[in-house]
Amino acid sequence: MKFSEVIDALIEGKPISRTGWPDGRFLYLEKEHNWFVYQIKKDDEVDDYEMITYTLDLSPEDVAADDWDIDEWDLEGRVDEETRDCPEFAKEIIEDYIQAKENGEILNG
Repeated sequence: MKFSEVIDALIEGKPISRTGWPDGRFLYLEKEHNWFVYQIKKDDEVDDYEMITYTLDLSPEDVAADDWDIDEWDLEGRVDEETRDCPEFAKEIIEDYIQAKENGEILNG
């Protein structure tokens, strides 16, 4: 699919990804805080991480690509329909981010 075909799903909070992205990366809009989350999956689940941003950071190659997919919230029980809006594993990241920003450890964001 083209990006124009998945943008509505992204705005609805559904995860989207590209076949061409490495490491099982996907992106979704976290509606409660109105920010985008890039979920980066590594071979070892312990090394998985999220990048939270207020802007949609896509390269021109991403926007022009035709390998976009709309994904489902079925990630081995880590995210489900009831907790999708602010998954438990994301709450700790959000709290750590807010605390670090309040402590002056993060200058921009």
